[in-house]
Amino acid sequence: MSALALTACTKAGSADGAAVVDTSKVPAAVTEAVNVSKELPVFEAPGEAIDISSLKGKKVFEIPSVPAPFIQGITSAMKGVAAETGIDYTVFENQGQVSQWVQGMDQAIRAKSDLIILSGSPDPRALQPQLQEAEDAGIPVLIVHFHDDGSVAPPECEGCNGAVKGIVTAPFNVAGEAAANWIIQDSGAAANVLLVGGSDVLPSKGTAEAMGAVFDKDCADCKHQIINIPVADWGNKTQSEVQSALQKDPTIDYVYLLYDAMVAGAVPAVETLGKAGQVKIASYNGSPYALDFIRDGDVVAMNVGEDTTAIGYAGMDQAFRILLGEPTVKTSTPIRVWDDSNVSEAGEPAKSGVGYGDAYADGYRALWGMDN
Repeated sequence: MSALALTACTKAGSADGAAVVDTSKVPAAVTEAVNVSKELPVFEAPGEAIDISSLKGKKVFEIPSVPAPFIQGITSAMKGVAAETGIDYTVFENQGQVSQWVQGMDQAIRAKSDLIILSGSPDPRALQPQLQEAEDAGIPVLIVHFHDDGSVAPPECEGCNGAVKGIVTAPFNVAGEAAANWIIQDSGAAANVLLVGGSDVLPSKGTAEAMGAVFDKDCADCKHQIINIPVADWGNKTQSEVQSALQKDPTIDYVYLLYDAMVAGAVPAVETLGKAGQVKIASYNGSPYALDFIRDGDVVAMNVGEDTTAIGYAGMDQAFRILLGEPTVKTSTPIRVWDDSNVSEAGEPAKSGVGYGDAYADGYRALWGMDN
């Protein structure tokens, strides 16, 4: 398709009377980036093949950050691989409180685990004494989905003191850039965006800056502002904070939530003000309930999803390498942008890990010598 065709005027939902969106000001590179972001991910091996046959009977102890569907999807993938490998895999269920993470670390150390996984991730900066105790006990720690892809490896990464031997990074900034491109394309390069971040979430600031850089570069007529809500307040303050921002600036027409956990509060904020159809919500993670909102309603319009199965497999690959005494590798986990054009591929209702293809699972299993 020619650049001229890509930047022609298009109608968004013209069948139901939606307004015409003029995309003539949208750079062709932005449109191309959006198209690519909706495609199935492609796997690239992070390192050499490894022999995991000697790991049967090893004890792995996982501490997930919160009991959210996204985190539970990652846990399910890791636990499934561990079971196939013959690894004794324990999950320390908790409600996301630091005191509970501390209890989990203490229990893992007392159990003489061979590896501790912080998944989701419990903030290692809040667990420095426990990480030191793990190191003293000779127990390595793996951190999954806490640091951005741009982070350096242990021990230089933030919070990576004591026993931390490996990390599985997350595409926080990549997801932010993909979201910014989609908003530019969808708005015809004329969006007023409210970014909602988490003030105490390490990657939040960097993601907002990455999005701002895209808006500044490719959307001269776009505006954006940011508010931050602490994680502990996502459940009870997201609605009031978003609603207040929309009342303060009635021209806001996009709300981008840096994490899906805030979708449940943002949707009623828009609906209460009677702005359904005027304000579009987008978010990041690919939680099934957020994708269902896209398919079934007119408030949530887009989600930058992550394949929880791929994240879980990447986590186990790094875990295997640590348990084998092999060098850790630089991992990369995929994203896929979901909107009305492709959300049906995530399942009806949407399911965790569905709609991303099998390339990552098959690729990792081949690296481990497991049957596909």
